[in-house]
Amino acid sequence: MRPIVCLDTETATMAGAPHLLELGAVRVVDGDIEDVFESLVCPVVPIEPETTAIHGITENDVRQAPFAGEVLTRFAEWVGDDWMAAHNAPFDTRVLGFEYARAGIEPPSGPFLDSLPMARRWIPESPDHKLITLCQMLDLEEGDHHRALADAVWCWKVIEACLERAEAQSEPGQESLLTEIFERPRRALTIASRGPAPARMSPRLRPLERAIRDGQQVRLLYGEGSGNPYPMEVQPKLLYTSHAKGYLEGECLRSGELRTYLLQKIRKVIL
Repeated sequence: MRPIVCLDTETATMAGAPHLLELGAVRVVDGDIEDVFESLVCPVVPIEPETTAIHGITENDVRQAPFAGEVLTRFAEWVGDDWMAAHNAPFDTRVLGFEYARAGIEPPSGPFLDSLPMARRWIPESPDHKLITLCQMLDLEEGDHHRALADAVWCWKVIEACLERAEAQSEPGQESLLTEIFERPRRALTIASRGPAPARMSPRLRPLERAIRDGQQVRLLYGEGSGNPYPMEVQPKLLYTSHAKGYLEGECLRSGELRTYLLQKIRKVIL
């Protein structure tokens, strides 16, 4: 079996575009964990109290941490073209897809395995298929949950249990479950495939694309309805679509904070 990298992410926000806070991964070779990758990330947005309640990471914990671009560059070099896996992989690939797009870095190209549907198939007796429940069902040793490296290890343990059950039911000469999943013809889940969807741009908003490309600041006339629009000085960073609406992510030059602007409320863009 070729190496597989199991990973997990923790985020700074609960809703909207995701912001990476922690990345942890383990490289598994022939069933054994051979190497690990772990890093906190200093996010460009405040950490929401609701997320801290889940993973316990605070602003003080990440004050000296590197920014996402540095962490993602090191991770891409570390993972290479290995296969990857995560529990509920569409979530983690979306987090990484957004952050690689923000950083303007090419993401790792390897395909992703999602251990969640594997567990539903091979551990059907579990009352639910959350990672912590599966660990309890499989009587795995106790440890941290909702921290990236620990959950990456638990992800591998769940995959390992599924592989053991699949092997016990397989016929002689049948290909391995991992080979079947990764190599059968289908649309592969990758980090790039889960990146931000392009925003639909009307002609009046086209200057935003140029501003992002050239690193220019813009003035937005922002508002809705018949009221006077509010002028805003913004450094545009990212354009994307979510739930059929277009958004601009950019630094508000007045506050220095990264904010999200609804494209339909932008009346005019002034370079």
